Amino acid sequence: MKNEIIPLATVASALFLMLSACGGKKESVSGELPDGFNKLDDASKVAYVMKVSSPDSVARFICDASLGKLPDVRLDTFAIAAAYAYEHYNDSCMRIFSEEIDSYSSNLPLPDKMRIYFMAGKSDPQRMGYQLGLEYVAHIREDSMSVSQIREEIAEFRNACADDSATYRRFIKGFHTVLELDKGKDLPEEVYNTFIKY
Repeated sequence: MKNEIIPLATVASALFLMLSACGGKKESVSGELPDGFNKLDDASKVAYVMKVSSPDSVARFICDASLGKLPDVRLDTFAIAAAYAYEHYNDSCMRIFSEEIDSYSSNLPLPDKMRIYFMAGKSDPQRMGYQLGLEYVAHIREDSMSVSQIREEIAEFRNACADDSATYRRFIKGFHTVLELDKGKDLPEEVYNTFIKY
């Protein structure tokens, strides 16, 4: 059977249609919000942003607005906002949204990641610290963090856990567990030596 070459214009058109079906490709929603936006309930805010932004931008918007990181924009309930997007996206857009909300939230600094996990009801509160500790080595590796950056982030996390020392202790336990298992792999030896008994 003879191989057929698909014209570049056809591929480009298909890609454009796919992106259009998922709201286009825009980096952020800043500057696109109408007057009175903050008077809307969370579901209505997400519905508007879904119309003007791509699913990955919507995922980041939900995380940042829930954490209070966007000037003059706030979502009160992360779970309601995320549920609205999950319920109203089609399969391909939902996959993009879902992957980005997981990826974006898992790469947040520890205090923000803990807040998102609590808001999402993603983990048993009794196991939250341990889960964050188990995931932390992957975060260090992905961001190529230095010892001083790790120290600084752990100190910020400890401050965020001021009224919940049990979560911090569980985090350290989970972090130690992964460091013991991971020792000798691709992280700098200084990271293991500094934090294995931290």
